[in-house]
Amino acid sequence: MLLFLLPLCWMVVSLFLGRYFPDPGKALMNLSGIWASVFIVVVLSLTPIAKIKTFRVISRYRRFVGVAAFFYSLFHLLVYLVLFAGLSVSWILSDLVQKPYIYAGVAATVILFLLAITSTKKMMKRLGKKWKELHQLVYLAAVCVVAHLWLQVKSDIELAVWVTVFIAPLLFLRIYQNPRYKKYFKKIT
Repeated sequence: MLLFLLPLCWMVVSLFLGRYFPDPGKALMNLSGIWASVFIVVVLSLTPIAKIKTFRVISRYRRFVGVAAFFYSLFHLLVYLVLFAGLSVSWILSDLVQKPYIYAGVAATVILFLLAITSTKKMMKRLGKKWKELHQLVYLAAVCVVAHLWLQVKSDIELAVWVTVFIAPLLFLRIYQNPRYKKYFKKIT
């Protein structure tokens, strides 16, 4: 668990040491967004890796990684609300009109919030079989993350490309393995 907090601690300590000045919001926004994207990629890749017999033990860390993805996306949203918008409703409404990528980012954060609050063993029991269906929304959250990155690109596409390169095959693999869609792949091959 401590491993997931290290990047956040590093960002906060660097902020207090003055590393991000004169514009701490921009640096914290970028770093928190990058770490949220990294944890989304990691949580998506844990399931295929855990299918290998030697690495099955890794599946027990999915919850921690998923919750870390949520916390970094929440931190990303809070940095925007506090350091960029200054909690100004008029500023936020103006940004919602001018920057449509905010919708994709907020959608990903809301989905991750739902997954985080339902990730406990108590909620797993309460939801039963619906728990697994609900937690398949992580794939929609991943698509929202990719959309968020591509919609905000101005000139530097590096982060959007890297996240897409890692997420796209993982999503394709899940679609390919899904029994609902397997029949379509049999027709193609």
